[in-house]
Parts: sequence; structure tokens; C-alpha cells
Amino acid sequence: MRADRRVFAYLCRGMREVSISQLWGRSLDLLKVNLPLFVILLVSLPSIIVILICIIVILIFHFIPIYLDILVPIVLLAYILLMPVLVRAGYLVARQGQPSFGEVFRDLSSLLKIFVYELTLLLICILLLNILGVAGFIILFLSFFGWAAPYCVLSGRAGILSAIGQSSSLTWRNFSKVFVALLSFIGLLILGLLLLRLGLLVKVPILTLGGVLLCGLWLLVVGPMAFVFWPLLYLALTGEEGAPHS
Repeated sequence: MRADRRVFAYLCRGMREVSISQLWGRSLDLLKVNLPLFVILLVSLPSIIVILICIIVILIFHFIPIYLDILVPIVLLAYILLMPVLVRAGYLVARQGQPSFGEVFRDLSSLLKIFVYELTLLLICILLLNILGVAGFIILFLSFFGWAAPYCVLSGRAGILSAIGQSSSLTWRNFSKVFVALLSFIGLLILGLLLLRLGLLVKVPILTLGGVLLCGLWLLVVGPMAFVFWPLLYLALTGEEGAPHS
């Protein structure tokens, strides 16, 4: 046990010096190990939630929500409800390496705090969009300085309000690294969209379909990786214990 703690301590001292590309590499390695967990959280559970919401809609309003303008909000609602679980799953993967499915749902208090934080942020952005029409900029700004707030909560360092302050302070102290991390994430998303764009430009149905599928597969990989990447960055900047990297 002491030997394991010494290994963890050594890893944590080295985490501060790790590069952004190395963090993405670690994210991919950890994603491979935890692929079944993220498949359940990103595909199976949302599908179950969407079906349950549709059943509720049918029972209350007596119609089947088959139109896109009804189904899209239902799917978004399912992922909003699951967002705290995905954040906690990524944090546990980054910290432990391979958590069990039950561990993800074990700390209901932390999940509730993260849900309140995410919901508050969403409501602020919606309010600002309706009043000022600048929600896009506000989302980017708040996400940049508040990215670590959920991990401050999960680590037990702070409550919701103090976590936002700790996240802002951590970001200011490590501004360049966090900014490069954000740019790398945006770049990976843009690369996926470029695959889609190239498929649409070709005007050949089979190649267009290939572009759409490649874009979808790319985003299905980058999305789960991001849930692991950001807590890895948090652990690197705070020096907390993280999952060993082979």
C-alpha cells in the first residue's frame, strides 16, 4: 500500500509538467479501458431516459412525439439529466483508472451539486440570450473560468459557490495551459466537422454518407475523451492523485 502511495505521489509531481498532447493520450488510453462504461452512459441510459420521457408525454398529452421539434428537446433533456453522471464518471476514470458502474452513482450529494451548477449556468446563458443576445460569448467565458468547478466539488475541496471561485483562481494561475487545452479541444471538434464538410462537398451520395459517419464516429470518440481529459488537467494542475499511466 505504501509503495502504491509513493507511485501515486510521484505521478502527481510529474503531472504538472505533462503536456496537453500527453493528457489527450492518457485520455484515449483510459477511454479504451472504460469503453463499456461510456457506452452505457452515452448510449444506453440516454435511450432509456428518452423512452421514459416519451411514455410520460403519451400518457399526459395523448400523442406520440415522433416529430423532430419534439424529439430533439427530449434528447437534450436526457443528456442534461445525465451530465453530472458523465462528469463524475470522467473524474473517477481520471483519478482511479477503472471505476465500477455503481461508483459513478454512489455520491448523490455531489451529483446534485453538479446538476445545480450546470443548470444555473444554463439558465444564466438562456437569460442573457433573451436579454442581450450574447449567450455564445458568455458560455465560452464562463466555461473557460468555471471548467474546474465540478471537479472542485467532486474532490471535496469546495461547495458550489466556492468551487467557482477556486476554478477561476486555478485558471488564472495556469492561464496559458488551460487556454491551450481549450484550443486543442475546439480543434478536435472542428476536425470532426471538417470530415462532415468534406463529405457534403463531394456531392457523391456514398462519400457524403461516409463523411457523415466519419464525423459521427470522430465526435463519439472525442466526446468521451473530453470527459476524461478535463479532470486529468485538473489533477495535473492541483497535484492530486491520478490514475497510473502505463
